[in-house]
Amino acid sequence: MQNRAEFTLADQYAATIDWWRDAGVDYEFSDEVEPLLADPEEVQKHAQPAKPAAPEEQPPEPALTSADLPGDLPAFRDWWVGPDNPFATGTAVRLAPIGKEGAPVMVLTAMPEAEDRNSLLSGPQGRMLANLLRAIGMDPNAAYFASALPSHTTLPDWDDLARDGLGTVIAHHVALAKPQRVLLLGSKLPAVLGHDPAAPPEAFGAIGETATLATFSPDRLLDHARQRARLWKRLCQWTASA
Repeated sequence: MQNRAEFTLADQYAATIDWWRDAGVDYEFSDEVEPLLADPEEVQKHAQPAKPAAPEEQPPEPALTSADLPGDLPAFRDWWVGPDNPFATGTAVRLAPIGKEGAPVMVLTAMPEAEDRNSLLSGPQGRMLANLLRAIGMDPNAAYFASALPSHTTLPDWDDLARDGLGTVIAHHVALAKPQRVLLLGSKLPAVLGHDPAAPPEAFGAIGETATLATFSPDRLLDHARQRARLWKRLCQWTASA
């Protein structure tokens, strides 16, 4: 025996309308005015003109340009640790780069290690990087070691630093040091240098005309074996293409 009533589509539609009416909804409301009885030509005549598109904002000029920086490497190194460098943090120790012009590789990290006092990368990060260079057949004593910031900085605002011209300073430093290649250690540094922040660091390939391999900061590499293995593979490919 079948007790279920058969409802036509019209019955179902009427039941739906009744359900909404019982719920107190018997009109359709809209925030837009609909002039149903107005003359279309009158509506067009009184319509609000479209607002012009806002002009595209141009990025501000960096606070520091290449013209503001020393023109040779010895003078730049003096400026780097001197009082005129605006990127140092308070009374934190400012550490000069290590190495000579024209090195086979420039190892550029984000900042000195927290424990550095007399020399850049004198702790576990520096030992890891020296071992890494030896493993790919490079003499660490022949490398040029530098940092993007002159002193260790807690939670730096890389966007503000980029607006202040840090990318210009980094690129200028590389141009003066004239390394054959750059190993860039810090996932925020490519964006500081003008790279698309949404793109992976691996897509960053050069600072000026100097071939560059970008990877994570040394502290992250020390903490993540998978990232070290990934960097090792990329370094082998990078050096094989030399």
